[in-house]
Amino acid sequence: MHFPDNEDARSRVALAVAIASVSTAAIMIRICDSGPLTVAFYRLLFTTLMVMPWALAKDMDCFKGISPREWAKLAGIGLVLAVHFSLWVSSVGMTSVANSAVLVTMHPIFVAAIAFIALNERTSRSALIGAGIAFAGVAIMFAGGLSGGGLAGDVLAVGGAVAAAFYIIGGRSQRKKLRTGAYCLIVYGFATLFIAPLAYMESGFVPASGNDWYVFVLMAVVAGVLGHTMYNYALGRVSAFFVSTTLLGEPIISSILAWALLSEVPSKWTFVGAPLVLVGILLSAGMGGWLMKKGAPDAAR
Repeated sequence: MHFPDNEDARSRVALAVAIASVSTAAIMIRICDSGPLTVAFYRLLFTTLMVMPWALAKDMDCFKGISPREWAKLAGIGLVLAVHFSLWVSSVGMTSVANSAVLVTMHPIFVAAIAFIALNERTSRSALIGAGIAFAGVAIMFAGGLSGGGLAGDVLAVGGAVAAAFYIIGGRSQRKKLRTGAYCLIVYGFATLFIAPLAYMESGFVPASGNDWYVFVLMAVVAGVLGHTMYNYALGRVSAFFVSTTLLGEPIISSILAWALLSEVPSKWTFVGAPLVLVGILLSAGMGGWLMKKGAPDAAR
């Protein structure tokens, strides 16, 4: 894949790892016996604990310069992340993996509008065409299956997409000021605190199965550290719309995993739409459609 000139090799690797990693989340959620809020809480908690040594060792100086106003903004980003996980994890248990994955990846639509208004990040025509092709592919993939999923789960997944858009936009803004480790520790920490009361009301923090502990840790390592944290790293270097659109690869990988591991066989529409999704992503990335200010700040590390 050809990326815009202002993206370096580390951003390419980070995005590739992130796409593959977050695509495993729905499968791990599905095999958990615990309720969705408990799953979301422990995923966030363990991810926070895993990034803490890195943040404290490398980015300790970042914490000193955060103003009360910036702390409030970071808390807000943590809140929308908690909302995203609460809605999306709940949706996975109420509809198919395919439905949940494709609906939650609608966030580039919201990101494009919000980024234009809040960040003045303009998107070229070629990038928009690529995103449109990708979304057409997503629509085709699930044209025969969306109505078959649970309506409540589908609605929750869309809500998760809206929350994800605000999370990505907020992250793009703050990652210009904070290094990856510090940013992730703060935002993940706030998200964990916000979702903790809901998890306590659901389960008293007690997993439904002892085996869930292993899944929680694996989810934190793969989907948390290698997934969301790598996206947060990339947000310091590329536009919010670009990072958001690359996530369109998630429903394809998630559907393949659901087919292989959960016997959820994709419909014939998947085989028609999946190539369009890939072509759309390649077109958007390859045409250099996302414009950024020259020279990422020192915080983008």
